[in-house]
Amino acid sequence: MRTRSYAFVLRTAVGAALIGTMFAVSPAHAQYRERYGERVPDTGTVAVGGAVSLGVPLDPSFTSGPAVTGLVEGYFSPRVSVRGAVSGAWWDITGRGFTGTVSPLALDANVVYTFEDGRVHPYVTGGVGLYRFRFAETPTRGSADKAGVDFGAGLEYFVRRRATVTAEVLFHAVNEPVQSPVTTYNSTHYWTVTVGMKRYFGER
Repeated sequence: MRTRSYAFVLRTAVGAALIGTMFAVSPAHAQYRERYGERVPDTGTVAVGGAVSLGVPLDPSFTSGPAVTGLVEGYFSPRVSVRGAVSGAWWDITGRGFTGTVSPLALDANVVYTFEDGRVHPYVTGGVGLYRFRFAETPTRGSADKAGVDFGAGLEYFVRRRATVTAEVLFHAVNEPVQSPVTTYNSTHYWTVTVGMKRYFGER
């Protein structure tokens, strides 16, 4: 089951990267700059965004479930930015002889590098995070805090000059194992596959 999850999401990430590369070499870049003029984003730009996700845990004790993300991003240059994100996911516990849920809450700080300044912006990202796993296991509740890193890739498509739709695949590598009030879970790593929107402010 774990191998199939790795293979599926890796194929998704590779496919997204290939699509981004194809767009990057298209004439859309020149057409966009000709139409809109100044660059977005630019140095000093700030962006806010949100996304809905599918969280795919690697531990077979957890089922995949929904996730949401909110972010703020500041640009040091048109291609380099720093992003702060808060995300939460909800998974059911299975195969453990009891019922329950686990809800990881992540606070991540990432560096993002963008390859294009036309209509389509492929990018790569990596960073560090703090992760709180909240457990609701029959009949107890508890939480555990872990440190971790994340890395991945995505792309933005400009639907308007200061508004984009986004897609991203991110891998969260969290210090493991994690101890709940009832048991120990061997793996806390997970993927998020997200689709969202972003809005830019403060460009020149």
